[in-house]
Amino acid sequence: MEFGWPVMLWGLLAVPVLLWAYLRVQRFRAKREEALADAHLLGHLYTRPPAIRRHLPVAFYLVAVLCLLFALARPIAAIPLPVNRAALILAIDVSKSMIGEDVKPNRMQATKDAAHAVLDAIPGSAKVGLIVFSDYAQVLVPPTTEREAIREAITGLKSQQATGIGSAILEALRALPGRKELLGERLNPPPVPGQQIPIPQPAPPGPPSTVRPDDLPPAAVIIFSDGVSNLGTNPEQAAALAKEGRVKVYGVGVGTPGGSVMLIDGQLSLVPFDPTLLQRIAQLTDGKYYSISETDELKRLYRQLGRSMGWERRRTEITSVLAGGAGFLMLAGGLFSLIWFRRVP
Repeated sequence: MEFGWPVMLWGLLAVPVLLWAYLRVQRFRAKREEALADAHLLGHLYTRPPAIRRHLPVAFYLVAVLCLLFALARPIAAIPLPVNRAALILAIDVSKSMIGEDVKPNRMQATKDAAHAVLDAIPGSAKVGLIVFSDYAQVLVPPTTEREAIREAITGLKSQQATGIGSAILEALRALPGRKELLGERLNPPPVPGQQIPIPQPAPPGPPSTVRPDDLPPAAVIIFSDGVSNLGTNPEQAAALAKEGRVKVYGVGVGTPGGSVMLIDGQLSLVPFDPTLLQRIAQLTDGKYYSISETDELKRLYRQLGRSMGWERRRTEITSVLAGGAGFLMLAGGLFSLIWFRRVP
């Protein structure tokens, strides 16, 4: 414990002085009682209250004075405070296939609407980040409690080219608190364009991670995608790392069975939809798969992910706590005195 005004601790010397003065007063009262009548007659004149009743109100007052003197010194202590430690990453597929119109008005707009619904359901104290992925994954907004920047980024999303779900998972793990320290270089596989690549094992040299999985704050990733991954890191290998990092991945399939046929660049083209990969990733990470049409189920998911309370030690001035405690003790002492003696000491 530290003190912002330690010189006031000298005031604690007043407590033993007050205790000495109280004991002197008690001795003086005892002598007056002896002078009033003989000892064998004194019991017939009045009933002496029990010692605990006589001394308890004053004890409350003395402890209250002690608390007030400590409060004057402005104590600072590291106390555990409840905090919302949950972090959520929204990973949105912006590949060209997201222009499909099998989900109305189209896949991209349906995904934007669902992402906004997440922000509406998640408590403001939970951190939310945004990642987009196509040819590569990119963190647009790191995990934060500021919602406006995320909403603006979601609204401005545009479709691009290929789909790399594995890269999105790795990028989410890098952005989530504690996962980069735990998983190390395994989050940085060598780039091989257009090829599914396994995750390399960690290099032998270098100190081991000091981060324990049990100490990591709760985290989850929601992937909005049509489920077809054709570029970048092997998604199942990336899911294994998410599992190790205590990150649940929830897949939201954006599309309908059979996909959609659209006129693209003057030609009819099939825009595919395959939820198999998203379902597999959710299974590997203890998450769950949903269709974007399951509105009620998704809302329940958002609420469940919204809050995870933890405790964090923070240096805080506790002057108000001590002052409040002193006030309570004074009220208690006065109340007992009024009940037992019809007066306040």
